[in-house]
Amino acid sequence: RKKLRPEVLALCADSINFHPSLLPKHRGCMSGFWAIFEGDAETGVTCHRMVEKFDEGRILHQERLPVSPEDTSFTIYKKILPVTAACARRVLEIYFASGLPEGEEQTGEGSYHFRRLPFDGVIQAEWTHEQVERFIRAMHFPPFDGAGVCFEGKDGGQRVLVESLDHYLRLKLEVEAAEGAA
Repeated sequence: RKKLRPEVLALCADSINFHPSLLPKHRGCMSGFWAIFEGDAETGVTCHRMVEKFDEGRILHQERLPVSPEDTSFTIYKKILPVTAACARRVLEIYFASGLPEGEEQTGEGSYHFRRLPFDGVIQAEWTHEQVERFIRAMHFPPFDGAGVCFEGKDGGQRVLVESLDHYLRLKLEVEAAEGAA
């Protein structure tokens, strides 16, 4: 991902971007992951004017999508594709009817996420069961590895892939039982 220089953005009166979140939340990368991990009730697509800083331009239109308790990053990705198309259709309707408006300033709590694997893909020991469950769902995006866990002593402290909260809890009990027997 490359940042466009201001002089390039200035070449077009209407430089727009479609971002897969409800800005100003989850600017940057992996917005589907963060919507699930942070327990958002909804996500969506935002069409905004492009400015020098990523995902900070004035909002032209947003389409919303509920996040279900079963959603993974993969299901959000699949669900957001037609929502993006609907957002684009609406923005084009506005453009051809009357031109694009200036847009609305982004308001509310914002966040920015860099392009790197959150928490190195590893469940953190201090997390609640709810956080672990959301992390596992948020990390699910085949064909990439999902969430993992590293227990001291289990497989030499190597990362073990975890499929569900139940799977994580079983692994944790195995490690605790092995430590108690030692």
